[in-house]
Amino acid sequence: MVTYNLRTMQVCEIKEDTVVALGTFDGCHLGHASVFKNAFYEAKKRKASLVAYTFFDSPKTKGGKPVAKLLTLEEKLSAFRGFGADYVALDDFEDVKNMSGEDFVKTVLCDKLHVVCACCGFNYRFGKNASMNAEDLKREIEKMGGSVVISEKILLENEPLSSTKLREMVENGMVGEIQAYMPPYSIYAIVEEGKHLGRRLGFPTINQRIPEGKAVPKRGVYITECYIGEDTYPAVTNVGVRPTVDGNDILNVESHIIGYDGMLYGSYIKVVFREFIRDEMQFDSLDALTKQVNLDIERSKNYFN
Repeated sequence: MVTYNLRTMQVCEIKEDTVVALGTFDGCHLGHASVFKNAFYEAKKRKASLVAYTFFDSPKTKGGKPVAKLLTLEEKLSAFRGFGADYVALDDFEDVKNMSGEDFVKTVLCDKLHVVCACCGFNYRFGKNASMNAEDLKREIEKMGGSVVISEKILLENEPLSSTKLREMVENGMVGEIQAYMPPYSIYAIVEEGKHLGRRLGFPTINQRIPEGKAVPKRGVYITECYIGEDTYPAVTNVGVRPTVDGNDILNVESHIIGYDGMLYGSYIKVVFREFIRDEMQFDSLDALTKQVNLDIERSKNYFN
């Protein structure tokens, strides 16, 4: 386990009493926000530091492969700062997965993090084979003289809100709908040089790749925002393989930034997805493509107006 000061991102040793927020926190959705809200209150009440305990990589797999992430690690750290955390404790799941629940509480939470109060979700699991739950955590920490606050479930379509459900929504293009439950889906990636076709057609674009391991939204066209320095611009973004001009299967994120005409090659740009417009389409001609893109641009302008 490595602990960092979230303000400086320097490796540090935690010596004071702490309130620890426990979870994988993929998506940092409303359920996770509830855990941090409780932790923030308990930390202030006890004059303790707030620690976010999570993993370098998600322990969840599907078919033997890691589950795609809603947020990169850097995005989660930013969310933790927004939740008021002072430190983050990042663990390797392989190092703790075979620990008994009792050993995890004593060795990790008490001995290393000096926990006086732990906060978790109603469905929190820990210990070897995820054999212990939130009530078990409460029992074990109370043995050590501490306490536990368990957040209640939040519902989405009559089911408990979960990162799994939100991930499915992203993969179905429902980027507008998820904003009621978690930070908007976004990518932060370097701008690569493309074929300059958009510029020749009158709508210059930037080309990016979705960070490795991150959930991929449904192919199609989206209303987006692009963050360039201190400025924010409306945009139209295509996620797909550009069938009209490329005809290959390499996934590309291509954005036309409305009102911006500078060169951004080699820059890291954040693109925030706001609303799905339409499916990816193959056009009979470049003229037909241009006509549709202009309609998409007008739709993005109207959205932000």
